[in-house]
Amino acid sequence: MKEKIKVNFEDGRQVSVDYKTKAIDAIKLVEKDVSDILALNINNEVKNYSYELVANENMIKYIKLNSPDGYRIYTRTLKMVLYMALTKLYSASDIEFIATIDKDQYFIINNIELTADKVKDIKKKMLEIIKNDFPITKRNVSIEEAELLYTASNDGDKLQHIENKLKSNLTIYFCDGLYNYFYGILAPSTGYVKKFDLIPYRDGALLVIPDAKLNIKTEVTNNRMYDTFIEFNKLNEVIGIENVGNLNERILNNKINTVIQVAEAIHQRELVEMVLDIEKRKDVKMILIAGPSSSGKTTFAQKLGVQLRLTGFNPITISMDNYFVERKDTPLGEDGKYNFECVESLDIELFNSQMRDLIAGKTVELPEFDFVVGTKKYNGNYLTLKEKDILIVEGIHALNPILTQFTPKENKYNIYIAPIATLNLDGYTKVSSSDTRLLRRMVRDFNTRGHSVEKTFELWVNVKKGEEKYIFPFVNSVDRIYNSSLIYEPSVMKTFAQPLLLQVERESPYYGEARRLYEFLNNFLPMETTNIPIDSIIREFIGNGCFYR
Repeated sequence: MKEKIKVNFEDGRQVSVDYKTKAIDAIKLVEKDVSDILALNINNEVKNYSYELVANENMIKYIKLNSPDGYRIYTRTLKMVLYMALTKLYSASDIEFIATIDKDQYFIINNIELTADKVKDIKKKMLEIIKNDFPITKRNVSIEEAELLYTASNDGDKLQHIENKLKSNLTIYFCDGLYNYFYGILAPSTGYVKKFDLIPYRDGALLVIPDAKLNIKTEVTNNRMYDTFIEFNKLNEVIGIENVGNLNERILNNKINTVIQVAEAIHQRELVEMVLDIEKRKDVKMILIAGPSSSGKTTFAQKLGVQLRLTGFNPITISMDNYFVERKDTPLGEDGKYNFECVESLDIELFNSQMRDLIAGKTVELPEFDFVVGTKKYNGNYLTLKEKDILIVEGIHALNPILTQFTPKENKYNIYIAPIATLNLDGYTKVSSSDTRLLRRMVRDFNTRGHSVEKTFELWVNVKKGEEKYIFPFVNSVDRIYNSSLIYEPSVMKTFAQPLLLQVERESPYYGEARRLYEFLNNFLPMETTNIPIDSIIREFIGNGCFYR
């Protein structure tokens, strides 16, 4: 074994250190200030400060708040500080994080009424803990030891979760005499999360996370998705599944079919209520559907069409893909390549005028875009709306008012669709909506487009940028929000996604992300897919559905 090993940094610097030197000690050889470095990416894996360097030619990258991993680590660490503050103030508190709202964390405490004064006290205690800069250490303990720890602290939810885990041990974080389980790495100490806010919000409080530049928003707007989260939680209680432990138990006891039926019935009921609302408004002529990638828009639009037909409507689908500007007029992105994601890539004037004319009862010739030559063609596809005809328009920019500014408001019905409310891993962690969509896309792209997992990861960064710029700003103005998540979905995706994630080699820049998702899916037992209905939204991604995808 070599006495010295080389450590390389992203900016080209290199140092030599002793075998098994802790990563933080190597960092301090080249950095005076490490206060903004939350963790490290070492050879494409996320590691904490105490990781011991053993391989030669290590490549170290810093993980800061301006990255997805950095955001997750900062948020987890703040939750640890919140847990510590609550424990010191109230001894036992049954905290439940309900939702991520604009990247902030909304939570309630089931056994404590969170008044404005209590929220102020909790924030004061958190600031005190952060100022003391208590070290955060982790230990791998056996499930048996974890059960003893949580039994002693009367933390039943954590115990229930542990009982259903598939691992033989668990990572628990210790800080100032307190301990808790978190899914993923935490910062080295409480002093790393100085910027945050805690404000009363609805029935609980909002843990406000700073942006990449450590700025805290000055005001929080009322978010339309709140009601969707609350409704989802209530339905979960009816089903009897509030976390992954409950789901695994149903699978183990061969009772998952009832869960599938109820989850699908919830989707169906929401569709029926939506159509009744459209019918009640009488003047609706255009339904506009948008949502982030892999939300299930294609299946949803077709299922919505079926329900509309039942009430006498004749749905007609208009594809926004046929309204691209000529290829030569397509805007270029920062990389110099055509940017097909921006709203300017669409022929806004043409779309506006044709939709206005259709609703006014005029006949228009719809274009068909030839993607090979990059131009619109007109092939005699004429359309005149009859009395019960209704347009369904689905696309990334469908909710942007600039595309339908000539269409009267009463003629439009805006729908946002996404798997926005998801299952709890435990009281502090929910299944990520973004991860849910990424896994869906990964499986679908592999099966239908022949894309490798690495290709999906590569595209995902720009896909998310487009969503944040062109979809999310319009969510609060929609007529209806449709939650496309299915409570049993992670157990389905485990079977389809884990073999794909194993294809990512250690040398890949996406190895760490692939490993994170693989380990996330390890929390779930696999389940049979035979009894999933052929019209389920999840069929759009795993296949064998009755709708085109």
